[in-house]
Amino acid sequence: MDNNNDSSKSFTGPHFLFVTFPAQGHINPSLELAKRLAGTITGVRVTFAAPVSAYNDRMFSTENVPETLIFATYSDGHDDDFKSSTSSDQSREDAALKYMSATRRRGRETLTELIEENRRQNRPFTCVVYTIFLTWVAELAREYHIPSALLWVQPVTVFSIFYHYFNGYADAISDMANNDPSGSIDLPSLPQFRLRDLPTITVPPNEYSFLVSAFGEQIESLKQEENPKILVNSFQELEQEALSGVLDNFKIIPVGPLITLKTDSGVFPEYIQWLDTKTDSSVLYISFGTVAVLSKKHLVELCKALIESRRPFLWVIAEKSFRSREDGEEKEEESIKSYREELDEIGMVVSWCDQFSVLKHRSIGCFVTHCGWNSTLESLVAGVPVVAFPQWNDQMTNAKLLVECWRTGVRVMEKKEDGEVVVESGEIRRCIVEVMEEKAEEFRRNAERWRDLAAETVREGGSSFGHLKAFVDEHM
Repeated sequence: MDNNNDSSKSFTGPHFLFVTFPAQGHINPSLELAKRLAGTITGVRVTFAAPVSAYNDRMFSTENVPETLIFATYSDGHDDDFKSSTSSDQSREDAALKYMSATRRRGRETLTELIEENRRQNRPFTCVVYTIFLTWVAELAREYHIPSALLWVQPVTVFSIFYHYFNGYADAISDMANNDPSGSIDLPSLPQFRLRDLPTITVPPNEYSFLVSAFGEQIESLKQEENPKILVNSFQELEQEALSGVLDNFKIIPVGPLITLKTDSGVFPEYIQWLDTKTDSSVLYISFGTVAVLSKKHLVELCKALIESRRPFLWVIAEKSFRSREDGEEKEEESIKSYREELDEIGMVVSWCDQFSVLKHRSIGCFVTHCGWNSTLESLVAGVPVVAFPQWNDQMTNAKLLVECWRTGVRVMEKKEDGEVVVESGEIRRCIVEVMEEKAEEFRRNAERWRDLAAETVREGGSSFGHLKAFVDEHM
C-alpha cells in the first residue's frame, strides 16, 4: 500500500527504505526515526515498509506524517495474522521458526518487487534501514548494491553484550552459570555484570535457543558488510562507556531517544481526567508492556502490594494470557477478579493508555515497569523514577542500567518458591516506599537530569541530531 502522498514522481535526493519487524518494540522507534528523517532534513524521502499483518492489526498510524514519508507493505507469509501456539515451549519455538522461514521467503519476494518498482519509477532507494530478525533484508540490499544500516532497538550496552557473547565470552558465561551463579563477569568497556543482569537468552538453561541463533546471525550478517553501520535508539550522554568500546569495524551511531512527542488533541481520555484529580507525584503507573506476561502468582502478589500500600495507581492490563501449570490459559484480567473491588477503590485498571502522555503527567510519581527498552527510555525522557520488575532478555540488563548506572530507581528482588521465581508483595511494597518516600528526592533529581539531557540531544546542535544529520549526509 501507499499513503496519499504522491509516490509516482521521480526523485533525485536520498531515498531511505525502512523495513521493520512486526513487533511494537521495533515499529515504534523505526517509525519515529522515519518521521524525523522525512520531516526535519531537507531533501530526504522515506518509504516505510511493514508487513501486511501489521497494518491489519493497526499496530501504528499512517496519519499526520510528513509529505515525504510514504507507506508500503511486504508479506511475512501471514497476511491474515500470525497466531503462535502457547501449549508448550517446543511448539512455540517450532511456530517461531516456521514464521521466520516464511518471512524470509515471502519477504524477499515482495520486497524485491518494491525495490524494482521504485527503480522503474526513477526513485531508487539509496539506503535501507532494517530492524533485527531481518538479516535477509541486508542480504537483499547487498544484492542490489544498496548501502544498509541496522536499527538496533535496544541499548548499546545490550548490543555489546551480544557481540562479546558471540566473540569469545559464551563459554565464560556458561561456566559462571554452572559453577559460580553468584559471581560476576567483566566484559570490555562495560560495567561488571552478574547473571541476573545479562540478557536471559545468553544464560543457560535457555528456553529460547532459536533467539540465540537469530542474534548470532545478526552479528555475522554485520561482519559481511564492507562498512557496517548500526543506528541505535540511545544517546551519547546515556551510554558513554559502552560507546567507547571498539567492536570490529562496526560504526555505532546513537540517534535516540526515538520517542514520539505527541501534541494534545484537546480530547482527554478518562484515565487522564482521573490523573488530573490526583496530587503531584502521588500515583503509581504500572505496565508490563505488550509482550511480557506475568504469572498468576506475580499478579496476585502485585494486587496484594497495591491494596496494602493504599496508594492511587493506574494499572494497564492488556489482553494477554498466561499458561497455568496445568497448561490451561487464563487472561491476566480474569486472574485478579477476586481483588477488583478493593483495587477499584484505590486506583484505576485500564486495557490500554497512551503511555508517554501518562508518564509526563504531573501526578505520576513512580513507574513499575518490565524494563522493555521503549518503556525504559520513556521513563528517562519523562523524568519518572522506576521500580524495575524485569521479566526476560534485555529487560534484565535495562534494569541494571536504570538502578546501578543511571540511579533512577530500585529493582525488585526475586526468590524461588516451589521451583518458581516469585516477587512477594512485601518486596514490591518495599520498593514502592523506597522510590516514593525514602529516596524520592534523589531518584526524581536523577531522572530529571536524564530528562533534560534527552531533550537536548535531539535538538539542533545536540549529539543525536548531529549523528543523524551526518548519517544522512553520507547518502546525499
